[in-house]
Amino acid sequence: MGEIKSAWEIAMERVEGLEKLSPEELRRQREEEYALIGQVLADKYLGGLGFWQLEVELDKYSAEKRALVKRALISKLAQAIELGNYERLEKAIEGISGLKQKKGIGKIKDEIEQLFQEYEQGEEKESREIEKSAREILHQLRISGSAVGAINPKVIPQWQQGLNRLAQPYEEKLEQLKQKLIDLSGV
Repeated sequence: MGEIKSAWEIAMERVEGLEKLSPEELRRQREEEYALIGQVLADKYLGGLGFWQLEVELDKYSAEKRALVKRALISKLAQAIELGNYERLEKAIEGISGLKQKKGIGKIKDEIEQLFQEYEQGEEKESREIEKSAREILHQLRISGSAVGAINPKVIPQWQQGLNRLAQPYEEKLEQLKQKLIDLSGV
């Protein structure tokens, strides 16, 4: 008759049957684990966690683990910068420069701010052109005067398409600057 095995015995047999992980696989697993921790910390920091609290969290890890977490944290902070979002830019740069005291971070921040300003100017110009075009169409339909209040170009599909076209080169340049920021930070 067959022997009845406990769940523990079955689990132990399965574990023994698994191949041992190579050092490379173990390193990769460890990097993924700490990268996830870094990403979560970045999200918390961007959500309002103070920088000193971020440092307290990082101090919980050994030097090697801390470096892995910081690498992911800096990368996530840089990737969180969005075109035109000055508040997010300030918070991300504050975190990155606090984690990596490197010269040049301020210069990249200035380049990003300049890019934001150029984008906003282009967006305003595009908005004025769409609004002018919409007013002309309404005028041709003999709708004018007090019947036409403010025109919201953001609800016009052509405006959104034009904005997307306008944003593309700025997004590409922003990605280059974010990568430059990550590279400068030694990640």
